[in-house]
Amino acid sequence: MRPRASVLRCLGLGLVRCNLRGCGRGLRHRSSDRVGSRGAVTAEFAVGIPAVIVLLGVLLTVVAAGITQLRAEEAVRAAARELARGEAPDVVVATARRVAGEGVAPEVAAVGGEVTVRVRLPVPGPFAAAAGIVAEASAALPLEVGR
Repeated sequence: MRPRASVLRCLGLGLVRCNLRGCGRGLRHRSSDRVGSRGAVTAEFAVGIPAVIVLLGVLLTVVAAGITQLRAEEAVRAAARELARGEAPDVVVATARRVAGEGVAPEVAAVGGEVTVRVRLPVPGPFAAAAGIVAEASAALPLEVGR
């Protein structure tokens, strides 16, 4: 049993002198063989976690921007359709708010025989707010004749 205990001690568990022949590590072992790598995992973890959190925030912001852009496009389409049919502007605004949400204020314009609706929606989330990301959409349709 004695040689086995010496082998375990020789593997860096704090022996000052190795009594094994052919150890390959020399006659003296420091008791602090592993001290140089102590805390390395903690440091890597401390650097890695914020990077993962930032990456997750960016990915969630991209997803939120995509969803907001789809909501803006649907709101513009529905509002332009209502306006082309000859509905009142307050009905058009109500339709846009119903589809996109309460934070939307559509811009409505009728020039000649064509109506144009433009919508701007802020993308939700702290990264998007800090970057000032806004989803924009516009649609133009010809006025329906006979109305």
